[in-house]
Amino acid sequence: FYYKYNFKRSIRILFKIDQKIYIQTKKIILPPGHLLTLYDSLYPEYDKFLPNKVKDFKDNESIIDIGANVGDTLVGLLGKNSKPNYHCIEADDYFFKYLKKNKDSLDLNLQKKIFLIKELVGNNLIGNLSESTTGTKSFVPLNTGTRSKKLDEIILEHKIENIKLIKVDVDGYDYDVLFSGINEITKNKPDLFFEYMIINEACYKGYIEFIDKLYKIGYSNWTLLNNYGSIIFQDKSYIDILKFTKSTTKHNIVFDIYCNFEKW
Repeated sequence: FYYKYNFKRSIRILFKIDQKIYIQTKKIILPPGHLLTLYDSLYPEYDKFLPNKVKDFKDNESIIDIGANVGDTLVGLLGKNSKPNYHCIEADDYFFKYLKKNKDSLDLNLQKKIFLIKELVGNNLIGNLSESTTGTKSFVPLNTGTRSKKLDEIILEHKIENIKLIKVDVDGYDYDVLFSGINEITKNKPDLFFEYMIINEACYKGYIEFIDKLYKIGYSNWTLLNNYGSIIFQDKSYIDILKFTKSTTKHNIVFDIYCNFEKW
């Protein structure tokens, strides 16, 4: 399987042949080397958790997708619910081109619900995105390069209201991205879905601090998934998620965390 997949992938990359797949009933175009097709083949639960969480969202409500990549999460969510407004934020020129292409391939009524924003999100980050053909890129901090904008500023600038869900996947800087939107998170209390990826000691401390901040705001239900979509534990308390995160200090460990707010 791997031999065949890698051979076909090499041919696509060599001749710059895009991939075309369906997510539920909607077609999406992927770059030649994008690995979504591999994950979908190997991991049946991959990217299946979040769409089920948006089924009851309403017309005047908003979803923010940070690290929107080529729009694969967007299309998966649209397959379950096309009523909310979708605000997709992507910093990379290459992926943003595919994101726009996939938006433009949807019918006009759906396009009116989707808003594309090209920004690097975070608290005073400066740097560039790494080069990659796999379908994901990581932020590389430098003294020069792209300067980030806070999520709070982006929300106000684009007049995003009634935020019900914020999804983040930016390879190790998710805590920084979400901290940059802490005012709007405190105000709106949206569901949060973010990647927990430890790349260094500062990153680990940042995640612990952010999780603690969410607890103080009132986020009380926590679900942990592995990087391939399988649930490790669901609807657990802050204590459970804290015990887990404090036991995972190794670099390059990756999980997804979903949490929501409950009024006491």
